[in-house]
Amino acid sequence: MLIKEWMSRSVITINYNESLKDAAKLFQTKVISMLPVLKNGELIGIVTDGDIKEAAPSESPALDKFEIFSLMDSVRIESVMTSPVVTIHSDHTVDEAAGIMLSKGISGVPVVDSDGSLEGVLTKSDVFRCFVSFTGVSNNGQVFAFNLPDKPGIIKNLTDMIMNSGGRLCSIMTSYDDIEEGLRKVFFHTFDIDSDNFDNLVEKFNRAGELLYVADLSRGFRKIIRR
Repeated sequence: MLIKEWMSRSVITINYNESLKDAAKLFQTKVISMLPVLKNGELIGIVTDGDIKEAAPSESPALDKFEIFSLMDSVRIESVMTSPVVTIHSDHTVDEAAGIMLSKGISGVPVVDSDGSLEGVLTKSDVFRCFVSFTGVSNNGQVFAFNLPDKPGIIKNLTDMIMNSGGRLCSIMTSYDDIEEGLRKVFFHTFDIDSDNFDNLVEKFNRAGELLYVADLSRGFRKIIRR
């Protein structure tokens, strides 16, 4: 899941000496969540829609729209941008970028090459696209969630059961968050399991481990087994 495979390469940017009004127009007319700010082609900052709204004059009966536009035209982007910029390289992974975005509370990161030149941007929407693709949700398959002992061979036994039921494995995800030591959460995303085999597989899984919930997205079936 390299960033270069999921980032948006057609980047809309703004120059540091353009105005708040110029930026507001871009946010109104383009489907973007942030604008990289350039100076002589070099990335020096970032501005978001929230920055523009915060810096814009408040609506007031004392100001007509022409006066508001005039005030916005007098404010330079350089004065409202965030700098220095949090960036990431295109050969890093999407999950690394997602961790940075979560910890920094930001909606995206500019992607730069080894020289620091702007290559693209990775936004929350790009991360979601990657997640949906790799989990297999778009295939309308099946989901099985477990608490399992953190021991070798456990996952292989369950994948063998899936294959023997005529299913194909799309993804396996694991997590050690919010679970007691010695266990891990495991999530299987499968497809091509018909309804009869699905029901039989649920019974087998119930005997094999602590099954938390199951879903057959192809027929809109969901069941919480353990809360």
